Amino acid sequence: MKPRRATGVALLALVSWLLAVPGAPAVASDAPSAFGRARGVQEISEQGVPPAPGSEPDTEVEPDIAVDPNDPNIVVAVVQQGRYPSGGGSVGPGFATSHDGGRRWVEGNLPGLTEATGGEFDRATDPAVAFGPDGSVYANTLPFNDGNCRNGIAVQRSDDGGLTWGDPVLAQDDLSCSFFNDKNWIAVDTFPGSPHFGRVYTAWYRSGPIVLRYSDDRGETWGPLRTVSSSGTGAIPVVQPGGDLTVVYDAFGAMRSVTSHDGGNTFDPAVTINTFQGHDPPDMRTGALPAAAIDRTTGVLYAVWQDGRFRSDGLNDTVISTSSNGGRSWSPLVRVNPDPGNSELDHFTPDVAALDGFVHVTYRTRDNEGGPSKFVGERYIHSEDGGATFEGELVLGPPTNLDYAAEAGGKFLGDYMGVTTSGRAAHAVWNVASRPPQPGAEYHQTTWSAVIRQ
Repeated sequence: MKPRRATGVALLALVSWLLAVPGAPAVASDAPSAFGRARGVQEISEQGVPPAPGSEPDTEVEPDIAVDPNDPNIVVAVVQQGRYPSGGGSVGPGFATSHDGGRRWVEGNLPGLTEATGGEFDRATDPAVAFGPDGSVYANTLPFNDGNCRNGIAVQRSDDGGLTWGDPVLAQDDLSCSFFNDKNWIAVDTFPGSPHFGRVYTAWYRSGPIVLRYSDDRGETWGPLRTVSSSGTGAIPVVQPGGDLTVVYDAFGAMRSVTSHDGGNTFDPAVTINTFQGHDPPDMRTGALPAAAIDRTTGVLYAVWQDGRFRSDGLNDTVISTSSNGGRSWSPLVRVNPDPGNSELDHFTPDVAALDGFVHVTYRTRDNEGGPSKFVGERYIHSEDGGATFEGELVLGPPTNLDYAAEAGGKFLGDYMGVTTSGRAAHAVWNVASRPPQPGAEYHQTTWSAVIRQ
């Protein structure tokens, strides 16, 4: 574990952004708003595991982030390090932790997972992170072998706010080639009035169905495998204040949700949130998966994704739907981004967080005027009326230069990125590719974060 200090490359990237590198538009805001300034914009992590043969050295992809619901100063992010262009996964997931609200960070690697960090598996992918009600932090990953069929779902716990981590516990461990586990996510019941208070859930795609397991002893042991849906991918479990569990997922042509009223043992019939009409940006892999969150103070559920129904130029907007009745029904879609339709600006890979009626959304952007730009930006916008309208769009950090980005079925920043909120602040995390510090190097892709405060 090492403290994070601003590097010359990171400072150069930030200065270049401030000097308006092409493809990095200025900060935009229609009017004064509650969350109007991004602070602490900085690189928080770079690859810390040694490169492995066949991997892309100096690359990080797919970050997630969470904040302690009891202590807004404690923020933890997880990320893949050393992406493989073929066969998927990374050399080993890393983490970055702040105990002062995102001002300073320390970084390290999740121990005991892959061979690079003292574990048994060749590779690992899809890191996600969530806090428990007692300050514990859970990192959820998908470890697998390249040379045989072994793959599984792993959960690791930190009891000191993400500074050190225990060895992984396998919630699922498959040796058969009949199954491959993918697109996992994690959630914890942090509501004291819930009958399942403290329960840890992980849901994922398992060669066809979406499945789930849960733990009632802080991730030490895991219950039986439960089926969430007979098909689908990109499952996001979300715990409601009364203990109900809603899982939002991609049903291949539609975004759907299912809800359990008994702690993940059985589920109601699926509810269609809306059809999916998104597009893949040229030469990029973006995942096109949903993200979901709940406002723990209001109980309103939110789902976001990239979608092209409001335009005719073949590009995407960021859209949002809400449910105020526990997932039984969902609202019509709202277009989140403020630019005019058919603006030649693509929007993709959104995430969402909500608290106290404020809704925070991040998404990537890419200018397509005259053809797809090699620069990809990161933006933030928020709602002060529960997702009905959005305002205060901000550009976060320097743009990504795709010339130096990881590759995995196209230029690859990840199938997801992260945003979380403590109420008075939102924390965003994403990846930035820029000119490598080593002459002749092919890649340089690191993890950045920003704090947007009231």
